[in-house]
Parts: sequence; C-alpha cells; structure tokens
Amino acid sequence: MTADGKMIGFVGGHCTRELVINQAQECLRTGEKRLLLVTPQPPVHVEEGVTVLPMTCASEGTVELFLEPKHVDPLLIIVGDSPIAHALEEMAPRFAFVPRRISLEEVENSSPEEPLEVLRNQVATFTNTMAYGVVATMGLYDSEGLLALIHCKLRYLGLVTSPKRWVTVSSGLEAAGAPKEFIDFITAPAGLDIGAVGAQEIALSILAQIVERRRRDLNVQWEGQPKEGISESETLSANGDRIAVSPIVVDPVCGMTVNLEKTQFRLELDGTTYGFCCSGCRDRFAKNPEAFLSHT
Repeated sequence: MTADGKMIGFVGGHCTRELVINQAQECLRTGEKRLLLVTPQPPVHVEEGVTVLPMTCASEGTVELFLEPKHVDPLLIIVGDSPIAHALEEMAPRFAFVPRRISLEEVENSSPEEPLEVLRNQVATFTNTMAYGVVATMGLYDSEGLLALIHCKLRYLGLVTSPKRWVTVSSGLEAAGAPKEFIDFITAPAGLDIGAVGAQEIALSILAQIVERRRRDLNVQWEGQPKEGISESETLSANGDRIAVSPIVVDPVCGMTVNLEKTQFRLELDGTTYGFCCSGCRDRFAKNPEAFLSHT
C-alpha cells in the first residue's frame, strides 16, 4: 500500500480494504509497525500490541495482518550548476534524500532560446513522483528553473536568492502566468537563517528547512499544474489577455538578452513589444526611444 492510498494486491472485501488502507497510512505517518486483526467476533482477551478492528460487512472471515512501513527515500530535485547546487547533491543522501540535479550547463547542444523547454524535458520523468525541489542557479535562470517544476508534485520548493531579488522574480512569475498559489508555495530565500557562510553551510541550512517541512508540515504541498497551464509561446499583456511574442529579444538600452515570456519589464511601441532587463532600462527607453532604436 502506498502513501496515497493505492493498494497493490488483495486483502478481502471492500470494508476490509478500507480498514487496512487507513491503518497502513497511519503506520506510514508514525513509522510504527502494527499487528492488525479484523474480525466479526473480537476476542475477549487481546494480546499486547495487537490492534483489533470489527468486521463491518456481512462476512464470517477473519483477517490477520502485520503492517510494517517501508519508507522510500524522497526525491530532491536540484536545479542549477552552482557550488550550492553541487553541495546539496553531495549532502542530500546523508539526510535520506535521493538527489537528482538538472541544469542548462550540462545539456549538450541545448538551444539557448528554449531554456524552459530544456529543463522541463529533464524533469519530465519526475512529474508523477512526490518530491522536494531547490532552484540554485544563482540568478542565471531562476524563473525558468521554478517554472520547470510547476508540473511536479512538491512538498517543498525553495529558491536560493535574496529577499530583494525575490520581489523581481515573483513579479516575473506572475507575468508569465504562474498561479498565485504556486508563487506563494515557493520558499524564498531558501534555508533556515543560521548565519550560513559558503556553499556547504547554505546547503545545510536548506536541507534543515526541508527536513523540518518533511517532519512537521505534512499537509503542505503543491499538487502540480496541468501540462496545458502555461504556454511556451504566450505571455500576459497588461490587461490580462494572452499575446503571441518572440521569446528572446535584446534589451535595446544595455544589449542584454531578455526572455519576453519571463521579464516583467516590457513596453509596446508602434506595434512592437520591447523587453528590458530592469525598470531602469525600460524607463530610459520610454523617455527617448529614438536614441536607442537608431543604434539597432
């Protein structure tokens, strides 16, 4: 029997199955073994350690079971190629997590124009497995890393960032069409405040927070968004309508490459949507667009 109530095998009729499922889930929750006796005629004297349940359906049968929880180490999906990402990958097994690290840097021949699609392809095999997630790209592709996990079932999703940068990232996620529930589910900055310094200590603070979530907040989780939830080639306009856009553009002010699907800093001029890396570039362009367009 799995933690989500799926039974593999046979234990009897419908009423027996429900009783066994409930008891098995309690064993998984507490981690304790249990001797179970399901009978229409409960004995007068019950041996110590035996849980007796009445048979509620019209049956003369008796079921005796020994329930023992077998916990499979949970999956920890790590996004990024940073020292913190590698430290998490190295330390996770010590805390009974199975690490799976993905990144753009380690994918050969990946198209720089489709980072989100590249990451989603890497996590495709994990979407049906309840997992924990950490995005530690150090600002390189934070939004893409988070959105790549939006279809996964998660008990925790943390972003290695600063509070100031999280304001920008969260606004970008909202502009990209991510639901508020998903954005609110993200823990940013990731990790407990233990005064950590360096990749190893930061990774330790994140794993401590994940352990806390695993042991205490059993009902906090993200169930995963349906695959059709966010389009690869559409984004939200200011009035909430979806508009087709070219995903990768160049900031006309600073020359930085910008993903129009993710950036919250956009401006439409004469039917063309321009993307910017920050509000400063957008404001400079808005004041005198001709000065920048003449160089493009």
